[in-house]
Amino acid sequence: MIKGLIGNDLVVNEDSCNLSCTYCLTGQSNLKTSHSEQLIFGPPTRDRYAPGSLLGQRLPLINKRVDDTFQVPLLKVTGGEVFLVEGVMDFLREQAREHEVLVVQTNGVLVREEHLEQFHSWGNVVLQISLDSHLFPGNSHRVHSEKLHAKVVARIESILDSGLHTEIYGVLNDRSVAELDAFAQWLLDRPTPPLFFPFPVRGPDSARFAVRPDQVHHIEGFVQRYDDFAPVLPPRPYFDRLLSFYREGGRTFRCHLPRMVISTFSDGMVTPCPNIWFSNMGNLLADDWAQTLDQVGETGLYQALLAPRPRLNACRGCFTPWDTLSMFFDDEITLDELCAAPTYAPPRIRQLIADSKRRYDLEQRAGRS
Repeated sequence: MIKGLIGNDLVVNEDSCNLSCTYCLTGQSNLKTSHSEQLIFGPPTRDRYAPGSLLGQRLPLINKRVDDTFQVPLLKVTGGEVFLVEGVMDFLREQAREHEVLVVQTNGVLVREEHLEQFHSWGNVVLQISLDSHLFPGNSHRVHSEKLHAKVVARIESILDSGLHTEIYGVLNDRSVAELDAFAQWLLDRPTPPLFFPFPVRGPDSARFAVRPDQVHHIEGFVQRYDDFAPVLPPRPYFDRLLSFYREGGRTFRCHLPRMVISTFSDGMVTPCPNIWFSNMGNLLADDWAQTLDQVGETGLYQALLAPRPRLNACRGCFTPWDTLSMFFDDEITLDELCAAPTYAPPRIRQLIADSKRRYDLEQRAGRS
């Protein structure tokens, strides 16, 4: 079994969102029957987290079983849109007490001032905000009217100006790529600038939305201006990987993410990679939940996911902000550079990452001897 797992990526009601991004990964996934039915593009469904509700029974049990097995210090909660869940702040508050870092990914539309005040008081929350551009043309795969876009940006401005640790997840597509410079400058001009991670659109339908070869020059020009935008950007080698992804026609470099993080769902399902939902390893709400977690790091799929070069088509089409972990394992950035991000900054998380890297290096040397 993999030792030193740092995190659980918990996906809550992934089929329910208040936006209908044309490139949504849930809408392209075939992991579950509901995914193939593309419920994500229908009207969002409300849910409730409370002691007597289904989510109130399931979520604490899922987290407890992962935490009891791996003692993960990092919990990421995503969706769908988690703030569609009534009472979700009660769940987040409980989990903030249990983890060194609580990461909440959201489109920001339903985040209110009272939420931000509570997050501040907990002291260990990182908000990951999905936004492709502050300008409507570049964000129009995500929202479909200028009026809605204005509302989205207004809410996100409030979040950014709150002083919370914030990361912007910007999907690079045929509409957003031309606005990279302007978007980064807009972020840089905020009173508390966030960290900005641009990354390629993914999924089986990504060709419909992908940056075209004649548009790659926008990324190249942006990278040439790295120093101008450095305060809001990850380390420079991140962009070496990003440009390689476009120049080589996909991922050619190794991924180490499944060594460190698993993905769970609010219905109990477990899958080995937070980036691409490959397979159902089992269910944490079933009687054999311990056997499911015994598979972590041990199945043939893990061998494929952790191969020196990507073996699976989905892997070859994948590059995300999680890649900074892989960059550290491949000696492209230092531990200090990795842990400058608040997600990895706590001492226990930093130590677990360092220990996992040390074991990996020993295994690599043993394999070469």
